[in-house]
Amino acid sequence: MGERFDPRPAGFPDCHRCPYRTVDRPDVCLACVLDRQQTPASSTLCSVCEQALEDDGRCDNDWCSREDRWFSLVWSVASHVGTMRWAVTRYKFRDELSWSGIFARLLVGYLDEHMPWFDEYDLLVPTPAYLGPGAHRGWDHVGLIAVAAARLAGARWPIEMGVIEKTAETPPMTGQPLASRRASAEGPLRRALRVVAPTSVVGARVLVIDDVFTEGSTLREVARALLLAGAEDVAGLALVRQPWTGRSDKRPTKRAPLQFE
Repeated sequence: MGERFDPRPAGFPDCHRCPYRTVDRPDVCLACVLDRQQTPASSTLCSVCEQALEDDGRCDNDWCSREDRWFSLVWSVASHVGTMRWAVTRYKFRDELSWSGIFARLLVGYLDEHMPWFDEYDLLVPTPAYLGPGAHRGWDHVGLIAVAAARLAGARWPIEMGVIEKTAETPPMTGQPLASRRASAEGPLRRALRVVAPTSVVGARVLVIDDVFTEGSTLREVARALLLAGAEDVAGLALVRQPWTGRSDKRPTKRAPLQFE
């Protein structure tokens, strides 16, 4: 890639001698991360969000059983624990932008390794960020990863920027209680999302790229906007999945399907 070798580790084990510095191979970073991720204690995972199921076979994430979920399912490359959690924090909150290339390698490596799962998707789009006046972050953290991933993937993965945009800043969801996250998603976030390239979306199966999947409120709103614009199906692919900490006795009451305005 023409970059000068830096002997300092980038953060993952063995980064200081990893061939990604001279060879643009997505599978290198993927293997490094996944070899060191803990395997879930339960072998029974939710077919929608990949979280470990309760003993009674239920998923603690109530979106997975609701008719108004709007996204079909969501995959994740790794768990938001250990070194991956540290790396995402350095990227998002300490502005260490060089992580975007490494995270892009993880996403493309995952897509390549599981190609039969994803080859039916017509379009891959990043979750949009707001960069206008009053934005709490002056750069698009998911967009940078998507741009780097598109360069790595070339024509084999149809990653497209600018399909959906966020027109205003919304309250941050990180660290917020579940009820606050959902209220923010169904209110300010829903009003701020706008599909700007509907011709790309009509009749398409869309895969939405994001950095962290927690319980799906953001993905749900992005999926809703894309479906309203004519998408046939919307699923998600996250860099990391936050281990679910909800309990089934705290689930909101199941509601009837929402009507699109």
